[in-house]
Amino acid sequence: MHDEQKIIALKRGINNEDFRQQEKAIKEQNRQKKFEAPIKKRRRFNIINFLFSVFVIYFAYTAVNQYQMLNDLNNQIDEKLFEKAKVEKKVQELKSDVEKMNNEEELLDLVEKIARNQYKMVKPNETIYIDKNKTDNKLIQGIGFQGDLEN
Repeated sequence: MHDEQKIIALKRGINNEDFRQQEKAIKEQNRQKKFEAPIKKRRRFNIINFLFSVFVIYFAYTAVNQYQMLNDLNNQIDEKLFEKAKVEKKVQELKSDVEKMNNEEELLDLVEKIARNQYKMVKPNETIYIDKNKTDNKLIQGIGFQGDLEN
């Protein structure tokens, strides 16, 4: 309304030709202001949206990478704990073997166990029966042909 008051004041004080030129100039300025204002807001709004989008994408990318790293580290921890349990079991077996070495009777049993399992030795006049259908039998590993094991 401020502009309309200016136009009315100009009508009273100026002749028709000058009035029309000034009125035209004021209307043109108003029209340009209307067109310029949304463009500035739109550009600023687009820049803010773009920066926000970049931030969200970066945050999501970082979160996914950290999640994958945590899963990998947890898997490695589980593997190491499993290996630790196996080693502790082996240590207990070795400690029991060391204790058996102190007793002569248990030492002979230990030597016999090693001779039978690792070197596939048998006692005199002892007959061993091998089940060919059982493929995880330690006695038949390395004996015969692979075709014999499959039959």
